[in-house]
Amino acid sequence: MTLEELVGNIRPLLPDPVDELQVAAVLESQGVTDEGAADVYGMADVFELAHHVYAALTPTEPPAPPPPRPARPWWADVMHGLLYLMPSAVYPAVYAVLGGPDMLRGLVFATTAGWVWGAGSSWVGHRLTGAGATRMAARALVLLGAGGFALAFAGALLILRWYGGGVELVLFVLAQTGFQVASGILLFHRREVLLLVAMLPACLFGVMHLMSGYADEVVPPVLVAGVFSVGLALTAAYRTSRVPGNDPGKVPPARALALGALPSTAYAALCAAFLLHTDVRYVMGPVDLAVGVTPLVVGMGAVEWRVHRLFDQAGELLQRCATPTLFDRAVWRLLLRELALCLLVLGALALVLLAALRWSGALTVHGALLIDAHVVLGGAFFLGFVLIRTGGPGWAVGCLAVVLPVDVVLVGATAGDPSRYGDVPVFLGCCAALAVLLLAALRRSVGQVRHYR
Repeated sequence: MTLEELVGNIRPLLPDPVDELQVAAVLESQGVTDEGAADVYGMADVFELAHHVYAALTPTEPPAPPPPRPARPWWADVMHGLLYLMPSAVYPAVYAVLGGPDMLRGLVFATTAGWVWGAGSSWVGHRLTGAGATRMAARALVLLGAGGFALAFAGALLILRWYGGGVELVLFVLAQTGFQVASGILLFHRREVLLLVAMLPACLFGVMHLMSGYADEVVPPVLVAGVFSVGLALTAAYRTSRVPGNDPGKVPPARALALGALPSTAYAALCAAFLLHTDVRYVMGPVDLAVGVTPLVVGMGAVEWRVHRLFDQAGELLQRCATPTLFDRAVWRLLLRELALCLLVLGALALVLLAALRWSGALTVHGALLIDAHVVLGGAFFLGFVLIRTGGPGWAVGCLAVVLPVDVVLVGATAGDPSRYGDVPVFLGCCAALAVLLLAALRRSVGQVRHYR
């Protein structure tokens, strides 16, 4: 038997040998002795023969690395802000039907519930995907979306019970919830274009309503287009969630998923409370205050994009930095640079809005301060996203849990004369304080190498 034939006989028994000693043990189990190694193969003993067999069994070249995942296009994240803003094209028509108070109650409830519920659902989806249960993650998002509808319906009935209203209010809450459920699923699967296409009819009819001077006869087509767009988005979300195949990974138990989602859900609830505690006062107020949140909404996609880029660049830094200390300093500089870029983008959007308000004669000092506050809050949201991925949601929850009560107390103390808008500078100061607290929390976690491996 030649050496090549011997290797061919050993390969099925030992396809991935650990070392030469393991090969020698297999050779001896097959009856190869020192005498046989010398007489047949010209080797000194079995161990020398094992050395040559091991070399033949082990590939001379390392296996080719798996192909890299396709880079996520930057515009896919940046357009999130536009997608978040699209339902607002229908709001004037909803206002014409419901009136200010009912629309405000429905909008605040649906937005808050969708934000909080969506944060928990997204965490569950990403946790299942990370465990290799991609198909289960898609199904879980659909089931949790159905739960979100049940929550929205129950909340709408409670609003009717406490404040009055009609079936139109319930339909508005369900439609707003439908958009949030569909957008959460489609953005999870990175199908932003589908969501954009689905919401185009609502936006086009909303623009027609605006161009008509908010004519009453245009209201019904706008509402029909809005319902049609939400239906399209939900259909696209359901079809996208039909992932074929089986999950090779191990599905975590439902209790572990529910408990794991609580911190992210709590953080989303605190974010919603902090933002809406001030903004809800001005939804039906002066125009410059009512639109103060616009730069934040439009710019949230850019904020998410820079979070992803920060972690991509940190992974590259990991290959270049020789020591953990150098890496920590480099990542800290990177964080500050990305924060500055986020503030620059949000500030540019704010300048456009300020210029438009100034040109129309609607800009006031308090409106400008509220717009600036949302720019600062966008920077804080960026820091919060990074902190959650490096230090866990507990630290982010703690920072908001400190700032939110201060905001509530100070706003209550300045509420004596609503015409002075004392809550606006309070909100600006609390946004700045939140950003400082998040930066301090990040100083201990963002430079740890384990977050970027």
